[in-house]
Order: sequence, then structure tokens, then C-alpha cells
Amino acid sequence: MKILFVYVDIFFLLCTVSSDYWSPWTQWSACSRTCNGGAAYRVRRCIKHQKIARGCQSEDVQYKSCNTQECFGNEDDFRSMQCSSFNNQSYSGQLLKWIPYHDSTSPCALYCQAEGSDVIHRFADSVLDGTKCRNGFKDMCIGGECWHVGCDEILGSNTEVDDCGVCGGNDSCISRHQTKFRWVQSGFGECSSTCGVGYKRRKLMCVNRVSGARVSSRRCLSQDKPRGYTQTCEARKCEGRYDWVFGSWSNCSCAVKFSSRVRRCVLFHPNSTQTYVSEALCNAMTPEIRRPCNIKFCPLWHVGHWSPCSVTCGTGVQRRGVVCQHFGKEFCDLKSKPITVQPCNTTISCSFQYDIQEVMIGESDSRSIKRIPPQNRTERKEHRPRFVAREWQPCSVTCGKGRKWRVVSCQVFVPSTDKMSELPEEECAGTRPVESSPCVIQECVDQFEYRIVGMTPCSRSCLGGVQETIIRCVNIHNGSSVDERYCSNARLIPIDRRVCNDINCPQRWKIGDFGMCSVSCGGGIMHRDVECIQEFAAGYRNVIHLPDYMCEQPIPTRNRKCNNVDCNSEWMAGAWSQCSVTCGSGYQWRDVYCAKKNAEGQYINITSSLCDLRKQPIDIQKCNQSVCPKPKLRSMDVQFFQLDKLKRVKLTIGMSAAILPGTTVLLKCPTRGILLTDISWLKNGTNITYSRRIKLTRKRFLKIKHAIPELDSGIYSCKAGSLQSSSTLTFSSVYDIFKATMLREKYLSGFQPLNLVARSISTKQIDPVSRRYSPLYLVQSDWRPCSATCGGGLQSRNVSCEIITRDYYEVFPVRYCTKAGHRAPLLIQSCNTFPCVEWHLGNWSECSSTECVRDRVALRRREVHCLSNGQIMNDTSHCDKLGHIPPSEKECSNNDCKATWTASKWTECLGECEHNGFKTRTLSCVWAKTKISAGRHCASVQRPKTVKVCKMGRCVETCKDKSEYCSVVKLMKFCKFANFRRNCCLSCKNS
Repeated sequence: MKILFVYVDIFFLLCTVSSDYWSPWTQWSACSRTCNGGAAYRVRRCIKHQKIARGCQSEDVQYKSCNTQECFGNEDDFRSMQCSSFNNQSYSGQLLKWIPYHDSTSPCALYCQAEGSDVIHRFADSVLDGTKCRNGFKDMCIGGECWHVGCDEILGSNTEVDDCGVCGGNDSCISRHQTKFRWVQSGFGECSSTCGVGYKRRKLMCVNRVSGARVSSRRCLSQDKPRGYTQTCEARKCEGRYDWVFGSWSNCSCAVKFSSRVRRCVLFHPNSTQTYVSEALCNAMTPEIRRPCNIKFCPLWHVGHWSPCSVTCGTGVQRRGVVCQHFGKEFCDLKSKPITVQPCNTTISCSFQYDIQEVMIGESDSRSIKRIPPQNRTERKEHRPRFVAREWQPCSVTCGKGRKWRVVSCQVFVPSTDKMSELPEEECAGTRPVESSPCVIQECVDQFEYRIVGMTPCSRSCLGGVQETIIRCVNIHNGSSVDERYCSNARLIPIDRRVCNDINCPQRWKIGDFGMCSVSCGGGIMHRDVECIQEFAAGYRNVIHLPDYMCEQPIPTRNRKCNNVDCNSEWMAGAWSQCSVTCGSGYQWRDVYCAKKNAEGQYINITSSLCDLRKQPIDIQKCNQSVCPKPKLRSMDVQFFQLDKLKRVKLTIGMSAAILPGTTVLLKCPTRGILLTDISWLKNGTNITYSRRIKLTRKRFLKIKHAIPELDSGIYSCKAGSLQSSSTLTFSSVYDIFKATMLREKYLSGFQPLNLVARSISTKQIDPVSRRYSPLYLVQSDWRPCSATCGGGLQSRNVSCEIITRDYYEVFPVRYCTKAGHRAPLLIQSCNTFPCVEWHLGNWSECSSTECVRDRVALRRREVHCLSNGQIMNDTSHCDKLGHIPPSEKECSNNDCKATWTASKWTECLGECEHNGFKTRTLSCVWAKTKISAGRHCASVQRPKTVKVCKMGRCVETCKDKSEYCSVVKLMKFCKFANFRRNCCLSCKNS
């Protein structure tokens, strides 16, 4: 414990010496909503002072409520808007309309329910910030959690309105002995009936006695509640409901290109009856009652050829057949029917005509005309009488069914008068033509009317059905039903609709059909479902299932026997015995015998000869239950680190654990193919001596009670035969816990930096300690420094897959995170890939006497090159980033560097003959040893003379020209110069 206190002191000392600090808050973000309460936030960053610092206290994100005023208009609830955004998405192959569903256990999760069904779906783990946690409260969801909102409209505030109605007040307006709240009576509520006589009840509410503000009714529970009372009310006279009732659409016809339906305004009375009323009482906006229609096939009139003239002399008529080709119930329009009869003139006088033609009954074409062959002269002279038929008279009716007549008489031709004379009908031979025939004209519209022919059956036998009057279009005379179109102009009859069988449904048996027989012979059973039910409301779901005794007795039979005949003999086999081995290859047996099932369903053993010996089943077979498992110890490669006190930690062999002193450790050894009795435990390679504190459980788990660092640290091994797996048990120090907590503080606080959130996808993994699904995080450390400063190096980082809690954290192999869905992280990457450049410096030369810079000072030199990847770069700008170019020369001390004057030889004496002349010489400043020019460094050295006097000799008479320019000296008048006179003596002398 003393060591523990020392670490704690070190920890606080470090926190005191250097601490982290917060950056200033950012500006508040825009409000998430424009009304009905939204949320805004601001953030700040923790500035690290040193790596050993503890971290910043308090939160790094702050929220506040905003725009708390109510929305104007019919703006949807914020949660409703989020649910409705999924209306256009397919769900199980159909489009559903979603409405909010509030889950009390997860108020900030987005649950939505399909409208009109019981389908509930969780679309998101959290709603948008600013959404109310529940209806009627100010609390709002922020970051998936429900935040309390006080009366001061601040998130996380617990400020409430006091009993005086003041937000955050102290009840100062109320005396100590005064009752704070009381019941008061407000106005009456709404009438219980929308029409007719109902009742209304006076409302009571609990108010603050001082401020008069309304408060929760539970504040007045200690007060006697006034007795409320009711009174009758009548909103308005119940006149029923006016609405349109429509008939069915009429059939389209080729004559009428529109389909129509009957419309009537109906008053629906409270007693479920109906009455036709004036159309002015119904809403003027009504669905259409007339719509265009298209008939693909219309009936057509087809005409035949005109028949020959009805007479052979004089004026007659000729006819043709006219037929309507119709489709279904559509007939041709009679008004557009072509003519069937027209007059004709033979242009032959009847005095010379002896032929008589007879027209048959009905309208027909020329094929229906019976021609009478002309008589020869002898036959004409006989003048035999014959039947002659006149024209058909018009039909006896103008519409409907009637008859038509014509005159039929027996006539004979009289040559003396040249006319036909009538005779008694007995004088004519042959069949007499008919003189009347039925005729059908279009149906008469005024002969039809609507009649009530009865009531429809009640739609239900109980619980209130509906029936209405049946109206048919009938013939007035015979009452036969006809098509609706004949009553298009008839007076409409109101339809009377009424409730029927408005009684409770009795209990009844719901009986299903018998199913298949259980067997094909030997006596089987057929079953059917029989239930006692009672309907309590309309709908197939509104049924109560009752005990059998509540329905009419006896109970219908649910089972009955079937196929009560003997079965054929067959081989029977008993169940196979257990395999002779528990794994691997073995044998199993069963009993085989010949039997027959009689009509009562009982099996009877019979002699084996009565069964087909070729089909006798086998009575022994090999069995291979499974491949014998290879003995295996199931270890787990997980590191466990305890951060806070725990009573007990359950570990699995293979896990390494760092725990706190006093924690009870339970170490289990999962095996396969190994008996529990074969398991033994070792510590640091030797058998464990068990005691009351260290012992084995019934399942051979190793249990260490209240672990002690000095006694229980070590390597624990589970051994079974040649198999062995180990776990290392250590104890954490305060400093270890401090470092682990600092590294994982961003996870424990619940707020992660934005770049970390983008990389750490929270997945689920079974925690081997808590046995619950927990978030799995991919924890990445900062990149280590690059292994090279240029030319391409490598840098690495630690990446671990962890489950992090406030009490402990566990480190899994990284493959757990990648298998769960995390992107595989980079563990190593290249860095500083730009080429390496450096200055290459040669060795300094000896102090050179040939490079003197001043008295007794010379220069040393060396080569300086810019190298890139070992190559000399002519352009030294590549090495500019390395800084100034190193010097390639420096001064050194050299005694040989002494400046001195050196003189040339004296010139010949210059001057006039036999006069004083002069001699000259040149001086040079050189270094004494090398005779190299020393520039101006001889300034401090005495300068030798460069001119001295000399005596010219006597002049010599002979002179010679010594210059190539002597030919022009005379011309250029250069002889006045002594130099030219001397070098061009002869030319100047002659001048």
C-alpha cells in the first residue's frame, strides 16, 4: 500500500507541475430547427502541455436549446417528418406510410410504425438533434441521449417553476402555514353528442393559490376534490347526413356514345334508414354521372337485292331484305333502317297481260318470291281461279308487339272485261296464303316503370347488417323485368336502406373439414377443428374463443375412425440400438419380425413365411457417429487490463491479464475431446498446491480469491496429456492505469475527435469477460518518427482492436476488427521519399605558399560538392535546403608568405650624346619564395629606386635606321621626337 501512495503522490505532482488547458469556445452553431425547439452546440479543444499531462477536466462540447417558440400553421412534428422521409422507400416489396412510434425504453431511437398495420421498424439508432424525447415534454434528444430541459429552456438544467409560478424561484410568496394549491372549477367540457340531447361535465383543475397558474393535478391530491356535476346539452337537431348515392353505369351503345348513371341525393337518418331528398341539399362537388365510352364493334344494317315487281302489268311494289348484324345486346337503330319496299311500274298495260304473281308472307329479297310460270295459251283460255294476296297493312301498334294483315281472295280472270273477278274461296284450289302475321316494332318506353320487388337479404345474421329495397325496371302490363335502358325516362323510386339483425351473435360451433385419414389401413383417425366461438364485433378477427361447454351440446365430433380394414403383412423393425462406440466406426442392432396390422389397429406377429423374404430389412449395420475429435485446448489470444475495482474477473486460458490487488480471478480451460478429470493446473511449470484461497471448481476452473501481487503473479498453465496452454497474470500499478486511461480517455468520455470517428466504426463483439455484445474499437497510435530523413524511410504505429469499458479494456488481434467490418489499418508506411542530398567535403590541403593572402598568411583548400544519391550535382541549388555552402578554403599561417620588391635590369643610358642621361628599371611586388606577384602587400616594404643618372658617350658619326617605320618619319614629321631620331637616325639626318 505504501508503494501505491507513492505513485499517487507522483501522479498529483505531475499534474501540478504541468497541466493541459482548454482552447477558447467556438461560436454557437446554427439552430437545428426554426421553431418548436431545436439545439445548437459549440466545441473547444484540449491543448496538451506535455505528454505526461493528465488531460482537461469538464466537457469539450456544450449544447443549448434554441427557437423554442411554437410553429405557426400545420407544421408536422419533427419526429413525424423523419419517419415520413422513408415513405418512398420499398419495404418488403411494398411502399408503406410511416408514422412515429414512441418506445419508452429507447426514447431517442427512430422507431416508425406502418400506418394501418402493426409493422414497427427501427430506422436509426438516434433521431436528429432537437427532437423531443416524448410528446408533451420539453426534454430533447442530443447525440442519441435524452437531455432534460428546465423551465429556463437550457439543456441539462434542472431548474423548475416554483409554487409561486417563478422559474427557479424559492416559494417566497407563500407563507409557511398556507396551503399552496387548491382545486378550482373551470367551464364545461364538450357535449357528449354531436346532435340531439347529450350531457356535459364541469372540469376541475389544480392551480397555484398565489399566481393562479395551472399545475399538475397531483399537487392537489391532499385537498378535497370538489364534487363535479353534469348537465344536459343539445348541440343541434339530429337531421341525419346528406350524401350522394349512385346507380350503376349504363351500357354504351353505338347510337349513344356516352355511359351514364343515376344520381340521387339521400338523407341518412340516425335510425339507419334513408330517404331521397332534393339535390340542393347535397354537396355540389360530386363525381361525374356521364362519361364517354368507345364501342369497338357497332351493329350494321345489311340489305339484299330488290325483288322483281309484284305485278306483271301496271304498277306494283318491289321488296328487299334488310338484316341487322348485331354484337351482344347492341342492336341497329330503327330510325336509320334502310327502306324495304318501293313502288315499281311494269310499263305494260294489264289488258294484255295474263300472268299473275303472288308475293309470299314477310319481307324478303328476290329469293323469297315465288314465281308462277306463265300459262300457255290453252291454259289462259281456261281462266282457272286462284288465290291472290294484296299488300300487307301497317303494323297494328307503333311500338312493342302487334300484328299486320292483308287481303287474300279467290279471283279469276274474265277476258270479256279484261279484269279479275272475285269468286268464293271454295272455287280456288291449293293452300290459301295467310292473311295475318305478328310484327315487332321497337319497345315502347312509356310502357315501363321502376317497381320495388323486395328487399335484399340482410348482410349479417347478427351484430347489425344492412338490407335495402330491390328496384327493377318492369313492363307495366305484365310486370316482367326488362333492361334498365327502357326506364331511362321513368320516375325514380327512392332506395330505402335499413339496419337488420341488430342483435348479439350467439355462441356457435366453428367446424372445419375432416382431414386425410392417418393411415390407409388398420384403423386410422380423421381429425377436424371444432371451436366454440362468439363474434363480438364485425370482422373476422373480432372473435372470442370460448370453452366447449358454452356452446350447444353435444360437441360435434372432432375425430372419427377410418380405413378399418386389415393391412397386408409386412416386415417390422425396432429402433436401432446405440452405437457400440461413442466416436469412430462401430455397430448397432435392431429386432426384425413379420407382422400384420388388423382392423382395430393392433399389430399381430405372424410367421416369417407370410412376408416377402426378399424385402427383409437388415438387423445389423455399421455406425460412424462422428470422427473422433482430436484433443484440443481452446485458448484465447486476448490481453485483459483492469482499470478499476472488480469483485471477480472470469478469464479464459491463453489470455494475459493485468489485474488490481484484491480481485478474485476465475480461470477456465475450455477443452474438446478431453475428460475434465485429465485437466491439471501448473504455476510457473510446477503443480499448484491448492488451499482455501486457491482451489478448483466442479468444472475444473482455477479460482484465486483476492489475488495478492507477491503471491499470485506468474504463468498459469492448463495441461491435459501432451497439450498445454498458459496465461500470464500480472498486477497493474497506478502509473500503468494512468497511462492506459490517458490513451483511452477519448473513448471513456464518449466524445471522440472527428477524424477518429471517421476511422473507428463501432462494431459488436462478444466480450469474453462480460459475455455481452460490446463495441469493438480500432485504436491507432500516432506514427513513430521516420527511420530516414530522406531517400525513403519507414515509419510504424501501434494498432490494436479493443473493447473499452470504464472498468477494464481488452486487446484482441487486429483480425477481429477487420473481420467485423473495420477497414484493415496500415501498420507501416513509407516516409521522407524525397531524394537525399548532402555536401561532400574533401580533406584540407597543406598550407600553400603559392596562395599567400597577406604577410605570413596563406590558404588551405578543399573540394566541396553537392551529392544526390552519391552523384555529384553540377547545380548546387539542390542542396540549398541544407543551408549555406560549407567553405572550400581557409587561411593558414605560412612564414614563406613574405612580400618583397624585385627589380628588372637597368636599361641602357638614355639621353643626348656627350650629355648626362638616365637609366630606368621596373619593380614588382612578389612573394619572396615563389616570386609570385603579391599585389599591394609590399606597401610596408621600402621601395627601391627605379631611375638613376648616367653619362652618355661620344656620338658616333655613323647611324643606321633601326625601325620599320623610318620610311614615314619624314612624312609624319616624327623626327622632332628623340626616340624616333635615335631609332631612325639616318632618315632623320637626311631630312
